[in-house]
Amino acid sequence: SGPWRRCQRPGGRPTAQGRPKRARERRPPGAMFRLPAQRALPAALRRTASQPHVQLRRLLSSSAARMEAKDVLPPPRPPPAGEYEPGAAGAATVRELAENARSLGSNVQPDFEVRLEELAAKPATAVSLKQLWRVGHNPTPEQSLLNAQFLRRELSVRFAQRAMQLSALPLGLSDHRAVQEAADIYRQITALLLSSPSPRTFDQEEDFARILRATKLNAMAIPTMIGRALTDLRQRRPLDPAGQRRVDQELDNFFSSRIGHRFLIEHYIASKEPREGFSGVIQARCSPVVVCEEAALAVARDVRRLHGTCPHVSVIGDREHTFTYLPSHIYFIVNELLKNACSATVRHMQRSGEPLSPGELPPVRVIVARGEEDMTIKIEDQGGGIARSKLGDVWSYKGSWSNLDTADEPELRTPIVGGDAAPLAKRGLGLPISRLYAKYFGGTLHLTPMEGYGTDCYVKLNRLGDNCCENLPPAVQQSPGELDSGYRPDPAAGPVPRPKYVGLGLYDAQAKR
Repeated sequence: SGPWRRCQRPGGRPTAQGRPKRARERRPPGAMFRLPAQRALPAALRRTASQPHVQLRRLLSSSAARMEAKDVLPPPRPPPAGEYEPGAAGAATVRELAENARSLGSNVQPDFEVRLEELAAKPATAVSLKQLWRVGHNPTPEQSLLNAQFLRRELSVRFAQRAMQLSALPLGLSDHRAVQEAADIYRQITALLLSSPSPRTFDQEEDFARILRATKLNAMAIPTMIGRALTDLRQRRPLDPAGQRRVDQELDNFFSSRIGHRFLIEHYIASKEPREGFSGVIQARCSPVVVCEEAALAVARDVRRLHGTCPHVSVIGDREHTFTYLPSHIYFIVNELLKNACSATVRHMQRSGEPLSPGELPPVRVIVARGEEDMTIKIEDQGGGIARSKLGDVWSYKGSWSNLDTADEPELRTPIVGGDAAPLAKRGLGLPISRLYAKYFGGTLHLTPMEGYGTDCYVKLNRLGDNCCENLPPAVQQSPGELDSGYRPDPAAGPVPRPKYVGLGLYDAQAKR
C-alpha cells in the first residue's frame, strides 16, 4: 500500500502479452519522506473522484474563471457590479502570481483544468512529526534540496485540493466574487509551482524557497476574502441552523487542511536558517509564558489603537516550564483570545458607564500551568460573558470583522520569540480557526462564560513528545497533525471512534457540532 502503486498481478501471473510484469515501485525522485501514505481524500473530492471527469469539471465551472485553451493561467475577471471588489493588495497578489508564473515559462499542460483535476485527485502524503524534526534540524544542503523536491510535488497537490474545496463551497459561497478570488490565488500558486522546474541544483532550490516565501505572504489574504463573503451571504440571506452547520463543516475542513500545508511551508523555510533549540518551526523547549507575554504586548497596542485604552494583561506562570511545540500556533490562539477578552472588557465598561482609564479597567489574566501530559492556558476576563443561547454561535464562521483586525497590516504584527509572527484571523473567524489550531495536535479549546460577569477560556496543548518529537502521547498520535496534515474524515465511514484519552464531560460536549 502507499501512494506509489505496485504494478503487478497477483501471484506474478503473465500479462495479456504473455510476459510477466515485475513489481516496481514508483517513487518521485528526491522524495523527502519514505512513507506508505495512502490517505483518504477530502469528502467532496472523494465523492467526485469516483464519478466521471465531467463532475469534477462541473465543480470548477461553478467559478466564473475559465481557462483559455492556450493559456496555463486563468484570465482575470472583471468584478460584477455591486459585488465585492478585492482591495489593491488582493488584486496585486493575483497579478504578481500570474506574471511570475508566465515569466518562469509554461512547463505544464495547456488544459489546466484537467491538470488541476488530476492533482486534486491525488492523496496528500502523510508526514509525521518525527520525520519533520529529523529533516528540519540543521539540514545539510543535500537534505534541503530533497526537501524542496518533495514540497514542490506535494504542495501542487494540496493547493489544487484547496482550489477545488473553495469551488465546491455550499449555499452560493463558491459563486461569491471574494471566494472566487481566493480560489484563483490557489490556482495561480499551483500553476506557478508547475511552471517552475523541480529543484535539481542548489541555485534552483534557492529560487524555489523564494517562491514559497512569496506564496506564503500572498495567501494570507484568503481568510479575509472568505470572511467578506460570509458577511455578504448573511446580510442577503441569513442561514438557517442546518445551512450554518454545512458551512461550518466545509470551512473546518478547508482551514484544517490549510494549517497542514502552511505548517510544511513554514517548517521548510525556517529550516534553511537553523536556530539553536529548533527544528524548523518546532521548538524543543517552548515556553508558553514567553509566547503569551509577546501576544499580550501586541494585543494591548492594537486595542489601544481601536478603543483608546486597554485593560492590563497579566501573565501568571513559570517561564522555565517548557515543552516541545510550535510557538507560532500558541501565539495565534492566545492572540485571538486576548483580543476578544480585552475588547469585550472595554465595551462592557463603556456600557456600564464606568471610567475607562487603564488603571480602572478590570485586568485580564493569563494563567499557564504545566501538567504531566499537557500545558493548560487559561484566559479570564470581566467582559460581561456570553448568553447561554449564543454559546454555540461562537464556533461558527460568521464572517464579521472590525478595525481591530491586523492581518493586512504587516507593520502591526509583532515577531514572536523563536519564530515569525503568526497571521491574525479576521473577527468572526478567529475563534473557530483558533480551535482548529488547538485540535491540530490533539488539544482542545473551550469557553466557560458567566453572563453578566465574564468568560474563562481554557486551552489544552499536548507536548509533542521528547526533544526530537519521539514518544508522542496518545492524543498527538491520533491528531490530524500526526495522522495526515490533509486529514478529513469520511462521512460514509460512520462516526470516528473517540479516543480513550478524551472525556465526555461538559467541555468536550460543548465543542462538538
